[in-house]
Amino acid sequence: MGENVILVAGLPGSGKTTLLCRLSHDGWLVFDDYKAGGPELIFRSSPKLRDLIGALRAGFRCAVADIDFYETRSREEAEGILLEEVPGLKLRWRFFENDAPACEADIRSRNRSCFQDELGYLRRYSPSYRIAQNADVLPVLRKSAGCETKN
Repeated sequence: MGENVILVAGLPGSGKTTLLCRLSHDGWLVFDDYKAGGPELIFRSSPKLRDLIGALRAGFRCAVADIDFYETRSREEAEGILLEEVPGLKLRWRFFENDAPACEADIRSRNRSCFQDELGYLRRYSPSYRIAQNADVLPVLRKSAGCETKN
C-alpha cells in the first residue's frame, strides 16, 4: 500500500500548487499553504489541522504543502503530530529542488499583483533551503492553467 499523506516543500514558484492540483485530480485531498492563517507558524496551530486529521482517520489520502517544511524542526513537528494522531500512517516527503532562477521565472510569469512579495520570500528562503534526506526530489514545475486547489 502507498502513502496516506504526502508532505510537500518547495520555494515560492517551485510548483507546489501545480503538484497539489495534479494530486487533487487523482483523488487526493489537498491542504495548500497549510500553516497560513494560524496564530503561529507551527503545525499544531493551523486552522486546517482538525480537517486534516479527520480526513486521514477516515481513510482519505491527503497532500499537505507548506514552505516551512524545509526546516528540520518543522518536518519533525509535522511527522510527530501526524503519527501520534493517526497510528499506522504512511507518509512521504516530496521536495522541489532549490532552483531560484526557475522559481523566479515562474513567479514573474504569473502576472499577480503580489509577485514582489513572492520574489522577496524566494530571496529570503532560497539560501537556507535544504532538502530532507530520503525525500523525493522534484524539478521545478511550470504552472498549470485553470487549476485551483486552496482548502
